[in-house]
Amino acid sequence: MNNKITLTAISFLANFIMAGFATQFGMLIEPIADKFAANVNDVASIFSLLNGGALAGTIAAFFFIEKLGIKRITLISYSLVALCALALHLTLSLQVVMVAMTLIGFCGGVGLCIAGTIVVSVWQEKLQSTMLVVQDATFNIAGVIFPLITTYALTSSLSWSYSYLAVGLVALGTVIITLFTNFSLCEQSSNTEDKQQSEWNFGIISGGIGLFLGMLALYTFLTWAPLFVKQKFDIPFEEAGNIITQYWSAALIGALISTLIVTRVKIHHFLVGIIGLAMVITFMIVTTDKLNWIGYLTYGYGFVCAALYNAFIAYGVSFVKKASSKNVSYILISGSTGAMFSPAISSFFERIIGLQTVMYVIPLLYVAIFIMLIVSGRIKPAAA
Repeated sequence: MNNKITLTAISFLANFIMAGFATQFGMLIEPIADKFAANVNDVASIFSLLNGGALAGTIAAFFFIEKLGIKRITLISYSLVALCALALHLTLSLQVVMVAMTLIGFCGGVGLCIAGTIVVSVWQEKLQSTMLVVQDATFNIAGVIFPLITTYALTSSLSWSYSYLAVGLVALGTVIITLFTNFSLCEQSSNTEDKQQSEWNFGIISGGIGLFLGMLALYTFLTWAPLFVKQKFDIPFEEAGNIITQYWSAALIGALISTLIVTRVKIHHFLVGIIGLAMVITFMIVTTDKLNWIGYLTYGYGFVCAALYNAFIAYGVSFVKKASSKNVSYILISGSTGAMFSPAISSFFERIIGLQTVMYVIPLLYVAIFIMLIVSGRIKPAAA
């Protein structure tokens, strides 16, 4: 049991570290621009390198986790993350920042696949679903802790890089824990997969499609909601921007509550419930004429979607007898693709059909996911 706990802790740390780099970047754009005398738009584009690196990392993990072994690739990934964090602290070049952030994104993407693979290898049935949802809670907790560290560093006249150096120290700690952890529970499943092909069926494939559409809907909302509210209610953009803060505040609470719910409810029923609620809430957001409703509805949206990412992993792998790293990587690739390309796709359609219509598409995406979940519910999960 102790080894299971240590392996699970490593999987949680993987999400914690990725959140540490991703959630506080917006706070650091201006300090980085000032440090390197760069344009803020150029600095903002570095965030795309982080996301692009994460997508490339999940794709690479699909092919290499089984070949290199989980322990070895964990050590390599988080050693690189720690070194890149140190490089961010010491460098005087913006180009080094760009390369380091790309590498961090790549290793973070690999790490998310490692985290999912560890959980599906170590835990089964409801405990598996619970641990995967806890990973989302860990991500949201990091989204609170590291911005607080950033705020302290910036208000104390410390360099912006201390924010990421703190995350690098967590990565170094993960390396140390990994060195002294036995990964036989995970490596055995990898060795078996060399002889037995990963299982694929409509259930596991629908997990990836559902997460892709879910991330497409969510990041379209996060990208355009402030402008939509500003235009619809004719209020200052700064006031409209509160909708994003409201979403993430509710997401932390929602992730913690979701952890309790999935211990008592089947993951398929849980997903049907939260997607149904997301469908109704987003429809109300885009149709209401009452500004005072928007805040409450956004809190509700953040609450129900808090555990969406890993809930789809748990749902997808429930349809296979023995989940493999490729099964987990496939679902993560789908989600990363939806998140990464959502701004580009929504921007393209915003120019053609307008912002109001783009916002109406969000609840329609949830309708499509809801229908798919109802159809897949007729398939008996492998764990049943």
